[in-house]
Amino acid sequence: MIRDALHLIKTHWNDFWEYWTPVVMISIGIIVFILEAFAGMKAEYGRYNKKKSGLSAPIAWLIQECPAFFVPLFLMFYNGIQFFDSSNRINTNVVLLFLFMMHYFNRSFIYTMRIRSKNVVNYMENFLAFIFCFVNGYQIGHYHTKFIRHDLFEWNFLLGVFIFFCGFYINIDSDNRLIRLRKESNGSGYKIPRGGMFEYVSAANYFGECLEWFGFAIASWSLPGLAFAWFTLANTGPRGYHHHLFYKEKFRSEYPKDRKALIPFLI
Repeated sequence: MIRDALHLIKTHWNDFWEYWTPVVMISIGIIVFILEAFAGMKAEYGRYNKKKSGLSAPIAWLIQECPAFFVPLFLMFYNGIQFFDSSNRINTNVVLLFLFMMHYFNRSFIYTMRIRSKNVVNYMENFLAFIFCFVNGYQIGHYHTKFIRHDLFEWNFLLGVFIFFCGFYINIDSDNRLIRLRKESNGSGYKIPRGGMFEYVSAANYFGECLEWFGFAIASWSLPGLAFAWFTLANTGPRGYHHHLFYKEKFRSEYPKDRKALIPFLI
């Protein structure tokens, strides 16, 4: 019986990661979006952690984000993926994996050394985020190490990588502004973020991250890439809107009236 079960898992292993995992992620993303956008549910970390118990933000971020860096890295070595094929053509799936891991190297190791937040992350939120990053790291790593693609001059690869880097820059720049603002406030409470994309949206860091992963999905042109991009939007979009309402309520007339929540000039 165990042998039959193992054979079944082995037979459908690729289908599980290439089709069913993304489909489940898209479905969960729809549920999360509905709960956060329409039912008022908020992930309990940062300013929304009412229990005020959990891991400190730098440690929590390191624990929950690092699987998305280490799992694809392991799969690259385990599957023996090559940057060039036998004809010396670039495997663009490796390029995309490097972009994916670049983001999570920054998020896991550089970002966590720079933040000085006194907020804590709820234990359950941290655990769920760890599971998500592990599963997502595996589905992205599995797909992009299994297939060899030569899309270097394809329109979707060039456009997607361009959008990714635009989002990556916005995300880093917004993080830098928030970190500086926290240092300048010296524990005196929240301040109005200014400069960069914050002149247009309240959640500039989330806008940058959404832009990154939709660019990645376009460049990858894969179901796992699309599932991750959608889940990022479904999770951070409503949270960005909650941030927007928080700022407007806290600062009232001082808060810029033309500033949107997540998408410049629209929402």
